[in-house]
Order: sequence, then C-alpha cells, then structure tokens
Amino acid sequence: MAFLSRTIWLRSFVTLWIIECKLFLRQPTAAFFTFVFPVLVFFMFGSLFGEAPMWNRPDVRYIDFYAPALMAAYIGQAGLTNLTNFLAEYRLLGILKRYVVSPLSLGFYLCVHTVMQAVVFIFSSLILLLAAECVFDIHFHGHWAIVLFVGIVCIACFFTLGFLINGLFKSSRSIHALGQFLFLAMFFISGAAFPTPMFPSWLQTLSWTSPLTHVVATFSGVWLGDPISQHVNSLLFLTAIATLSYLISIRIFKWEA
Repeated sequence: MAFLSRTIWLRSFVTLWIIECKLFLRQPTAAFFTFVFPVLVFFMFGSLFGEAPMWNRPDVRYIDFYAPALMAAYIGQAGLTNLTNFLAEYRLLGILKRYVVSPLSLGFYLCVHTVMQAVVFIFSSLILLLAAECVFDIHFHGHWAIVLFVGIVCIACFFTLGFLINGLFKSSRSIHALGQFLFLAMFFISGAAFPTPMFPSWLQTLSWTSPLTHVVATFSGVWLGDPISQHVNSLLFLTAIATLSYLISIRIFKWEA
C-alpha cells in the first residue's frame, strides 16, 4: 500500500512538473531571458575581456571566471524574478487558492514549481556552457560535487528570498517591480557584470552586503578550484539568509490576492 501511494505521488509530481514546464515555455519573454539572453550577455563580455587574465589570478582567463559568475548571477534571476512573478500571477488568478480544495496540497504544488525552476536554470546553464565551450574553450578547475553543493545552497537562498518578497507584498505589480529592481541592483555590484576591484572602496564594501555577491564569489571560486574552506563565511551568510527567509515566509505568505 505504501509503495502504491509513493507511485501515485511520483506520477502526480512528474505530470504536474511537465505541465508547468510547458506553461513556462509558452511564455516567449520568459524563455528568451532564461535561455537566450544569458548567452548573448556572455558573448558580449567574453568578446571584450575573454582572453585577458583575471585581476587576482594571472593563470586564469577572465572568460573562465565569467561563465560560472554569470550562471551564479542567474540563480538570482530565477529566485527574484521568475519565481516571484509566477507566485504573484497565480495568486492573482486564484490558482493557488484552488489548490486548497484539490487532492494535492499547496506545499506539493510549490515543490513542483520550485523543482521546475531549478531544472530550467540547470538547462539554461548547460546551454551557456555548451556555447562557451564551443567558442571560448573554457576550462573547469574545480570538483563537480563541491560545485553542486554550493549551487544548491545558492538556489535555496534566492528561492526563499523569492517566497519572502511574495509574503511581504500583495500587489503583483509591486512584486514584479521589486524583484526586477533587486536583481538588477545586485547583479551590477556582484562582480558578474564588472570586476569588483574596479569599484571604489565604498562600493566594494556595499557589494558584500548583497547575497548575490557571495553567490558569485563562492560559485565561481569553487568552479576555478578554490577550496571550499575559503568560502565558509559566504556559505554561512547564504544559509542564514535562506533560513530566516523561510521562517518568515511560512508565517506571512498569502495564498489569496
């Protein structure tokens, strides 16, 4: 009986996940900014700085840093814009409310969509890596298990931040505007757009208050072979934000518009 229950649960999860993926792909704007735009940005910055050595590691090309840095930055996009926009729209349309009376729980549905967003991000990263490998022959210096672990921590941080934003604000327009503003502000000071040593000292200090700066520094660092012990403080910072965001979100999140 327990096996049958798990089979039904898994089948429901996969079916709903496929439906959510199809709905996402039917939005041309979201698909463009998720799969195409990162590649265009990567080629633009790669053409400008690609073969130049990194500012703090002359043995590593800038392009080898920029590929993982851009992937890390778009973890922020997945959490602050993609996830928040979905929650705001579905709450406005009353879809989340309808799940209260369905056999599937709201938690189950949110888990499905969270996994969908994570898979979409991974697929987008693979497209970026394939393009980077074909054009710039990028090099990987880290360990896949460590990179995967760091990626999970980073995703948890920004996905819980997405839930927190949706709990703090009720208007879908406010949520959309805030998510876009936070992502763009964090993106340009994170080091993924411009090297942080180029910043004045006050902006460098400010950038380290941003979670995305820690995500970019940690993810790109372990990608380039840094020992994980070098980024323990950043990982603890991201874990603390994820934990606090989750604890606050489960208390204030609104299922109805």
